Amino acid sequence: MRNDDIIDEAVSQWRRERPDLDPSPLHVVARIVRLAQLLEDAENRALRSAGGMPIAHLGDFDVLRALRSAGYPYALSASQLRRAMIISPAGLTGRLKRLEQDGWITRTTAPDDRRVVFVQLTPAGVADLDKRLAEHFQFEAELLSALTADDRQDLGRLLKKLLASLERRLSL
Repeated sequence: MRNDDIIDEAVSQWRRERPDLDPSPLHVVARIVRLAQLLEDAENRALRSAGGMPIAHLGDFDVLRALRSAGYPYALSASQLRRAMIISPAGLTGRLKRLEQDGWITRTTAPDDRRVVFVQLTPAGVADLDKRLAEHFQFEAELLSALTADDRQDLGRLLKKLLASLERRLSL
């Protein structure tokens, strides 16, 4: 019984069609891309189906997690959020607008510098998010249940190494 998947088949096809090329990076890159798609889709579905205040997208949830993990008073400047999430100002503005309209956050400007915007979880946002976090982390653990604890640790270490290398190389 063969244990090939569609990515193995694609690599084999490229080897046949272009023997002068080395398609072996596809074994890793294509799987990372596919995993990212599957994980994002699964997490978005889970967030939309959860009760409580609405969360439109995983990116919005990432904003909420960043604010909550910052500790009391669960606030960061918009520039701190952008750096933590590696997101463009326009992308963050859209997320913040949705989250503010849905009652998750408030935005205030610094009294001494109107260009500085602070983002803070509302009390209702903290309460709703705290209810969801245990369920969400359990959901993420279930997504990785095919891996042992050692596998997850090894994969995390390897992905961290690859991510750091790419961020340096691409100057991100």
